[in-house]
This record gives sequence, structure tokens and C-alpha cells, in this order.
Amino acid sequence: MLNKLFIHSQEIARKIDQCAINEYHIPSLVLMEQAAAECCRIIQNKEGPSKKICVLCGQGNNGADGLAIARLLAHEGYEVSIYLPYHKTLSQESKVQFQIICSLAIPYTDDLDTIRFYINQSDILIDCLFGNGLSRDIEGSYKQLIDMANASNKKIYAIDIPSGIHATSGKILNCAIHADTTIALDCFKEGHWIYPGKEYCGNLLLADIKIPTSLHLENEHAQLINEELIKEMLPKRDDHSHKGSFGKALMIGGSKAMPGALAIAAKACAASGIGTLTLMEPDCIGDLMAMKMDFAMHLRANDRDGHFALSAVDLLKQNMDQYDLISIGNGMQRNEITIEMVKTLLSSNKTVILDADALWTMQDHLEWLNRNAPTILTPHVKEMTFLTNKTVQEILESPFSTVREFTNKYSNCILILKSDITYIGSKNDFYVLSRPNSALAKGGSGDLLCGILTGILGHKISPSKGAACAAYLHSKSAEINKDPASINSEDIIKELAFVLQKLRKD
Repeated sequence: MLNKLFIHSQEIARKIDQCAINEYHIPSLVLMEQAAAECCRIIQNKEGPSKKICVLCGQGNNGADGLAIARLLAHEGYEVSIYLPYHKTLSQESKVQFQIICSLAIPYTDDLDTIRFYINQSDILIDCLFGNGLSRDIEGSYKQLIDMANASNKKIYAIDIPSGIHATSGKILNCAIHADTTIALDCFKEGHWIYPGKEYCGNLLLADIKIPTSLHLENEHAQLINEELIKEMLPKRDDHSHKGSFGKALMIGGSKAMPGALAIAAKACAASGIGTLTLMEPDCIGDLMAMKMDFAMHLRANDRDGHFALSAVDLLKQNMDQYDLISIGNGMQRNEITIEMVKTLLSSNKTVILDADALWTMQDHLEWLNRNAPTILTPHVKEMTFLTNKTVQEILESPFSTVREFTNKYSNCILILKSDITYIGSKNDFYVLSRPNSALAKGGSGDLLCGILTGILGHKISPSKGAACAAYLHSKSAEINKDPASINSEDIIKELAFVLQKLRKD
């Protein structure tokens, strides 16, 4: 499996392709042959022999890919037919591929009634109508063909991106192929990981077409998080280390109404390997927290009306210098004292994690994020509206640009934008995690992530890599052999130990 799974915008993916051709002098037909060979290998491995396949080709280079795929599949013994409209106005690469198709007498048509017959007789459709470059609405005969393909109930493979999906925005351009499997060429596109594009892609796979890795690294990119990447980034634990090697953390939170939020976060932090852990809690839950968390130290603050009293701010100022990193927000409640405690932390030189109610405090105080020390923020989409002037819908429609705009403006911030797809960005790094799991769609999941993140960052890992590791561990530890409705925080914390052990042993 590839270690680095790059994600690019439409524009940058096209730029990289052109650089490979013009600067590295790799002929486009060579890249095309590599792409076709990889797509055929994937389809053969998934489908086996003796299938009837109809390849739907457009006039451009995505259509040329389709012609090459059709030729290779026919060579492997599949019964192949092709839709190719207006074959007298093809791209130069398509003309070369078309000449080979004609020489091999592989059947093709530009007639919609004939292709309807081919589709009905086929087991599998391969969509090569439009690729990464599409930016206009699909109309006319192409729309008729896409509607026909979707209505056929045949298994559909889309090559690079389903025709009709914008490669950057993921939006539908009037109509789109609804694929069962999408085979991205060279890199994933941002539109693969934004709804509704994600839904239309089906199962997403990547074909390595041998474009030099340096071209990806030289351009703005994101990386898809997978197990291999996490194994590479996850910090090791030297047997000759001591508790100081793994960080001294302070976690601030809790209230009479929500004591469990801090307890969940603290247990996850301890299970993630923090060296020493202190909980700062209001006195009204101090005895309860001491019973729940006998492996943590406790810094009790005065309480008022079931949450921190104002004097907690002075207590924090007196004690915060002794910690390497500090998290704040779990179960604190939204009030002026929470605002003052966040302000105090962001005025310091400490690594700070803002979670839950601490994120609410930022909506009128974003200037506090202009600090030299790292700040890690963990908003879900609604909480992200506190940090931007965007609505929930606008954030969902443009997660990549939302995260990049924020981290470009606040250069020492690391943002974990949580949803069923999680986007993790900093000034220099961008990661995407796509492991949707309804077991995490319940209260306490965010507290778990905050705790895992705090524990991992205690290992002196870079904040952006630590955020990527924590998001993966959080998700992977929720993949338990139980009905997801029955999985709770304690289950996930127990599973975390086995996930870490497997990652470090393999």
C-alpha cells in the first residue's frame, strides 16, 4: 500500500500532470498506459474473468484513458464495447488510442440507442466521459448518457472522478455518474472528500501512475491518513525513558452539571501515554473526580453555582508554568470565568488545546490566537462557526479552504475540523481522515479525542502530526465488534491499548 496518499485541488492536480510531461519529459501516452494498466489490474482483481464491460469515453484525455483501458481489458479476454462520441474531434492522445481500437476491431459507437443496447448487455460500466478538468454543467447527449448509466443498475467504475463531479468543490455539475467504485489517478482530488462528491464516488481507490513524488511535495497538498502513515508518525516509547519523557499535562474542565466530560478526557489521556496528569476542577466535583481518577493529581479550585469561581483564574496563573501542555474546555460551561481562563492560557507560552466550551470563548476574541506557542483547536462543524464568519453550510461546502484560510491567518494554530470526514490543518501540513463510524456519534466522543490528543502530544511530537495520530487512534479504537449503538467511551478507551500495541509492533 502507498505510504503517501496525496489530495490536491483540480488546478494543482492538472499542474502536476503537466509538470511531469513538460519538465520531467514523461510522455503523456506513457502516463496514460500506466494509468490504464493500474485500472485494469484493480478491476481484474475485484471482478475476476468473463465479464462484459462497456466503456463510456469522452473526447478528452479521460476518454483516451478509457480507450486504453478498453484495449487492455479486451486483451485479457473481457468482452468490451465502447461509447465514443464525435471521434473526428478527439484530443491527440485519444486519436492515437482510437487508431489502436480500430486496428483491434473492438466495437464502438457514438449512437445513444446502440449504446443503450451495449449497456443492457454488459455486467460493468466504466465511466471515462469527463475527468479532473470539468468545470461546466453537463447537458445534451452526455446528460442523457449519464442518466442512462445511472438508471441501468449496472456496477459502475469511475476513472479519476465520477463524470459530473467538480474535482475541487465536489459539487454536481447538473448531473453526475453515481459510481460504485472510483479509481483516482495519481492523487485524490479534494472533491472526492467533500459531499455530495464523496457520496457519488462510492469506494475510493488510488492508481499510482508513477508521477514523481517530489511534484506532489512541491505543491500545496493534503495527505489521506491511513495506517501506514500513522505507523510512520506515531512516537516511539524508549524502554530507558522516564515519566518526564512523556510530558506533564494539565487538563482544565468539569462542572457540577458535566463532571463526566473531564473524566472521559482524563482517562483517554492516561491511556494514550501521558507522563503525569493533573486535573484542575471546581471543588464541587473534587471528591467525585478523585474517586474516578485515582491515577491523576488534582488541583482543586473554588466553585460558584456549580462551576469555577473567579478565583480559579489566579490559581491557574500561579500553577500553569509547571506544565508542558494544557487542555481546557471539557464540561466547563459557557461563562465569563471560562473566558478569563482561556485568555490567561493564551497569554502564556504553553502549548494549549482548546476543546468544547473553550472554543465558544473564541468567537469574540480571535486575536488571542496570534501567539508564538502552538494552539490546537478541535471544533466540530457548528463550533467552527465560532471561529469564522461562515455558516455551517458554507463550512461543509468548502472544508479545505475553510481550514487553510484559518491556519494561514493564525500561523501557530493547528485545527482539527471534526465531522464524519475530519480535516486537520496547520501552516505546513494538511491531513484528511475518512473513517465514518456512528459509534462516535454520541456525547463524550469529543472529550475522548481531546484526551488522546493531550496524551500523544506529551510525547514531544509535532502538534500537526500529533493531531493526525490522535484523530486516527480515536477513530480506529471505535471499530469494535459490537453494534455501534452500544459502544461507549469506556469501550473505546480499553480498545485504545490494543490499537496502540498493534501499531507499534507491526
